[in-house]
Amino acid sequence: MPLRCNRRQYEQLTDFDRGRIISLREAGWSNRRIGRHLGRSDMVVARCWQQWITEGRVYRRGGSGRPRNTNDREDRAIRRVATSAPTTSLASIQRHLPPSRHPVPSRETIRRRLTEVGSRSRRPLRRLPLTPHHRQCRLDFADLGQLGV
Repeated sequence: MPLRCNRRQYEQLTDFDRGRIISLREAGWSNRRIGRHLGRSDMVVARCWQQWITEGRVYRRGGSGRPRNTNDREDRAIRRVATSAPTTSLASIQRHLPPSRHPVPSRETIRRRLTEVGSRSRRPLRRLPLTPHHRQCRLDFADLGQLGV
């Protein structure tokens, strides 16, 4: 019984494996033999070969979504500014970006780029945390207030 192949398995092929599939198919190997040799299902091999025959390529096409507003260099600059001072605001990061040919990225774009990297927003402390001595002094003061002293 042939193994079922979903698109995720096909997309997990590396470019090197895809090239190996094409070269082995051109050498006369069957889909099943290539699949066993590479540890993939024969449907993955068949789908890769079919794409090579119909489209002349074996790599994934780029997405059809909206083009990115920032390039890789600007994304690195955003990360660098955000990691150098973790408590800076988005507006501050926006001001510290180097000038480029694009318009200045919006705060939402900067927030998205930081989220993609896994960086979360950190708020500066509103007040210093209490030490154990301060806590005890506050408790003593509150106890005196309840006693009516």
